[in-house]
Amino acid sequence: MISALMLAQAIALGVIGAIVAIIGLTKRPFNDFVLGAAALSLLTLVVQAVVSFIAPFTGNGPTGDLLEYWTYLLTALVIPPGAVLWALVDKQGRWSTLIVGIGILACAVMVYRMHQIWFVQVG
Repeated sequence: MISALMLAQAIALGVIGAIVAIIGLTKRPFNDFVLGAAALSLLTLVVQAVVSFIAPFTGNGPTGDLLEYWTYLLTALVIPPGAVLWALVDKQGRWSTLIVGIGILACAVMVYRMHQIWFVQVG
């Protein structure tokens, strides 16, 4: 994990998630913008997965539990597609867009926690 990448990713996911959640709170229906935001969020998480896989081979291993880190990362990778799937099932519902926004915000928090597992823990 690269610290600057995590910071940029957490900020981007937080902003994207907040925008989508605000759109959802205005009760706008699920649309292509929301789908694109979820896709962009997933793309950032895939980049993080690739970087996290390569990092230990370059001497940048985690200080925390590697299993816990990968559990967070794999769970975060499932959230955007799961939220989109849920939103597509309830496409005309009032809450479909908000679900995607909250899912993206959850990913932002999980990326921050992954940073803590990778860098902060000692022992």
